[in-house]
Amino acid sequence: MITLTEDEKRMVFQLEGCRRYDAVQEIAVLCRYTRDHDVKATAENLLKKLRELSEDDCRELICDIQRNYRLPWKARTVGEMIAVARQESGAQKLEGHDIMALERFAPEVTHMIVFDVLSSESPIGDKGDRMRLFLTEFGYRNALENQGNQYIHIRNHARVIAGNLKYDHTDKDL
Repeated sequence: MITLTEDEKRMVFQLEGCRRYDAVQEIAVLCRYTRDHDVKATAENLLKKLRELSEDDCRELICDIQRNYRLPWKARTVGEMIAVARQESGAQKLEGHDIMALERFAPEVTHMIVFDVLSSESPIGDKGDRMRLFLTEFGYRNALENQGNQYIHIRNHARVIAGNLKYDHTDKDL
């Protein structure tokens, strides 16, 4: 297993996803746009380390850090505050779209679903994943069809109106 510096752990702690591809993409964007040379150097070193890992090892490392890492000081940035709140809530991270994903605000998007992937034959996600997707009417019909085929189980649904969510049931535990 690889060893991360304190700065690299803090960077991993703030990542949105647990998959290697998502982490590498997020860190690569940070490398490209940061003006802080120290942050850029940390991100580049972290990228090298993550790219050496298998998908499973990378996911295990990221999930472990996000679950167990403690900031050495009070959260100072928005990213740190979000990561701390996510950790303290104990909520399961969802695969798929982030709650504030840009897809949510697309005019043709009318549905948001949270679902469990039940089958390795599912056209999206891996068996055992819990996912969130923002969908068009066509996409939602496909999701209902996949549920009928027992590839997925929809746990929650909301209508999306101009980016706002109107849940069918607000009392569902996810």
